[in-house]
Amino acid sequence: MATQEPSPPSSMESNKPGFPKKILGNKLEDKHLCNCCHNILRRPFQAQCGHRFCSYCFNRTVSNGPQKCNACIKEDIFEEPTSILKQGCAFPDNAVRREVENLSAVCINESCTWKGSIKEYEMNHEGKCEFMIIPCPSCKERIRFNEQERHNERECPERTLNCKYCKEPFHFKNIKAHDEICPKYPMICEGCAKKKIPREKYVDHIKFCSKFRTPCRFHVVGCDMSVEKEKIHDHERAYAYEHLNLLLHYIMGMKVSMEGLQPQGLELAGHKLLELQQSLRELEARVSQLSNTSSGPPVQGAAASSSSASSGPPGPPASAPLPPPPTLASVGAALELQLHSEKTKVAELGRRCTELEVKSGTFENVVCVLNREVERFATTMEASNRQHKLDQDKIEALSNKVRQLERTVGLKDLTVAEMEGRLREMSATTFDGIFVWRISDFAKKRQDAIAGRAPAMFSPAFYTSKYGYKMCLRIYLNGDGTGRGSHLSLFFVVMRGLSDALLKWPFNQKIVDIVSFSIPVWSEFA
Repeated sequence: MATQEPSPPSSMESNKPGFPKKILGNKLEDKHLCNCCHNILRRPFQAQCGHRFCSYCFNRTVSNGPQKCNACIKEDIFEEPTSILKQGCAFPDNAVRREVENLSAVCINESCTWKGSIKEYEMNHEGKCEFMIIPCPSCKERIRFNEQERHNERECPERTLNCKYCKEPFHFKNIKAHDEICPKYPMICEGCAKKKIPREKYVDHIKFCSKFRTPCRFHVVGCDMSVEKEKIHDHERAYAYEHLNLLLHYIMGMKVSMEGLQPQGLELAGHKLLELQQSLRELEARVSQLSNTSSGPPVQGAAASSSSASSGPPGPPASAPLPPPPTLASVGAALELQLHSEKTKVAELGRRCTELEVKSGTFENVVCVLNREVERFATTMEASNRQHKLDQDKIEALSNKVRQLERTVGLKDLTVAEMEGRLREMSATTFDGIFVWRISDFAKKRQDAIAGRAPAMFSPAFYTSKYGYKMCLRIYLNGDGTGRGSHLSLFFVVMRGLSDALLKWPFNQKIVDIVSFSIPVWSEFA
């Protein structure tokens, strides 16, 4: 039997399975396929049975020991030992390798137009194609190889950025959280509207910013206003009365609470004192009883010994009196400790009662001071109300006077208007019996007469002489009576005058009416 050839050197081995079938540019033959991964052979090895495998597939198959050839089993040509795959029983098939490497290949990645041989694909293109889809190592999103840099810099949610303010690195998904804690993040003052204040200096800025709004110092007692720092003193002066009222209500509430708690506390303290005093008396009685009990037996023993010595024969010398039993001493010590503890509790309760009395006195003094302040403010408010009432009365009196003056001015205006009318009438009045009445805007006034807005017009009064008849003219531009719409009606009116008693009546004078129309003449010059 011929000796088996050794395995190829490590430089000839590959750690990848076969090439995918899709890269083949021409027809695929079965001899170019691996019998394990069923892809195009990569570094082909031929076993003793004649079947070919990729170097990677063969080494993986025999890594756990000798294996049966599945291709032989499938083709029903299995026979031992040639169909057993094991280390050292296969050799590199260089002829088939050259055939495979010379096959034409194309890139299987979308949009890639590369073409060449499988050898060129393996050496220059595999794993280097710009259109290859790879997972992002951070977010695991599948991206193209040529977009990896842009994805890592702009799109990856797990990318690391440097803060443009503090230069500290952080994950992109934590950008909002970092902005909330960044010490260099620019803040805007709500008071003075100053911008670009670093967060680490913002607290110091608002301490000295006169425009920053802060709660009133009396917010603990109920004032809910927020004012600018520079106006805080003006606010306290303007609302001093309200602040004192709030403070008074707050302290009165505390006083009521203290008064509600104090009797109960004092009553409990009194009961406790009585109980402690009773306990003290019981302890003193027990201590005295124990002391009597401990001193009694030695005296009786001494008497008995003396009587026996006088009556009986002399015997051995009498022993010394026995000390009190240890139980009595321990009980006495315990009672002493309990007595001391009870006295300490009594002293503590007395001290607390004293503190409560001092606090109550302090609160009563504060309430008295506040009551005086409230009374003073009430007096001031009452005086202000009286002054306000006086001012209101003065304002009412002045208003009445102004109304009277307005009525007087109105009457004067009527008188002036009447005088102006008389003056105009006197300026147009004649005393020679001749009156010239010039009517302007005749067309407009005639239209008003036709429309019924002003059917009649009266002329100013005139006289026949200085002490003669008083007369006026009344004209209907659209006619009157039977002449309405077709004629112009002119009437002569005799009026009541100042000299009527000196004149002859009825009026019997000759009247001459002359009506003329002035028509504008337009001239044109070349």
